[in-house]
Amino acid sequence: MENQKICIIGEGGVGKSSLISLLQGKQIEKDRTPTIGLEIEDSILNGKKCSIWDLAGQERFRFMWKDFLRQSGLTVIVCDSTQKNLDKTKEILKRFTKYLDSKIIAIANKQDLKNALSPDIVEKKLGVKTYGMSAIRTDLKDRMCEILEYELVD
Repeated sequence: MENQKICIIGEGGVGKSSLISLLQGKQIEKDRTPTIGLEIEDSILNGKKCSIWDLAGQERFRFMWKDFLRQSGLTVIVCDSTQKNLDKTKEILKRFTKYLDSKIIAIANKQDLKNALSPDIVEKKLGVKTYGMSAIRTDLKDRMCEILEYELVD
């Protein structure tokens, strides 16, 4: 069985690791420790084995991204749905698009926060298909799985 690779990128603190915890059905910690370098989680989506690569968002780790992004079947860029982060996310997208040979989608995370920008606004600004999400809402686990399953197949 072929193993699909999904890379999750974005600024530090936007909820990348929390999204993976949600997918895995793990407890989402209120106080998260930032990812150092890279974390890889194995999962099954739509009956297919997947490796989900959680790339650390701090600037000091981004020099590794271009190598990690190779041979990804899907790249997911995560934004925390704030204007400030959206501008940074757009810059990341511009900077790393040349290393992507995969499909790319965006997750407008933290939709549960009062001042969150809508997924439509995030999509317009980034220019890639965008889904709204709240990684801390365990009731959205199936939705997150469905998004990745759909985008991997499509």
